[in-house]
Amino acid sequence: MVLTSAPPSPARSIPVRPAPRLAALRDHWHFFAGFLRRPWTVGAVAPSSARLARAIVRRLPLEQAETVVELGAGTGAITRQILARVGPRTAFITLELDGRHVARLRRMHPGLRVQRASAEHLGAVLARHGRGTADCIVCGLPWGNMSRRARLRIMHEIRATLRPGGCFCGFGYVHASWYPSSRAFHRLLEDNFRRVAFSPIIWRNLPPAFVYSCR
Repeated sequence: MVLTSAPPSPARSIPVRPAPRLAALRDHWHFFAGFLRRPWTVGAVAPSSARLARAIVRRLPLEQAETVVELGAGTGAITRQILARVGPRTAFITLELDGRHVARLRRMHPGLRVQRASAEHLGAVLARHGRGTADCIVCGLPWGNMSRRARLRIMHEIRATLRPGGCFCGFGYVHASWYPSSRAFHRLLEDNFRRVAFSPIIWRNLPPAFVYSCR
């Protein structure tokens, strides 16, 4: 904080940022409210932890990327970590279906390109922003909640818009690893990417999770 010789006038009062713990509680509440509104489009009852978000962005060359896309931004737990690491000329575009999450993301991050759109329309969203491909695609979508047809349509969009050598990265939950839908998604990754890597389990997340990164 910068101190001045005179206190600010009432008309230009300095906004006070919420304490980290309070901000985390608000994130949890907004995320849980979104789960209650649309449980079939949300894969968990709590937002990703900062530890999980950092584990994801560490695997991405964000500083050199021209275009970064986040699918399923939610309350912005991963969004914040991406914003802290992208280069000054990077175009960062987020897609989110929940209207309240979209409004909150726009309010918290003025200037962020937030689109209320399905990942099934990723190519059209990129074209709207004058982009043909993405260098990095970060995914927070609940693949296990989707139909097989929806998974295939979204994966087709990801493959069609990810530049050669680009990175596709996301996370899954340990408890769901053996669900038939989760196993089908893992096979989908192996069918569509030459390299698929999985991180150690991140226990300090609710629920415990792991990161997958593909090229």
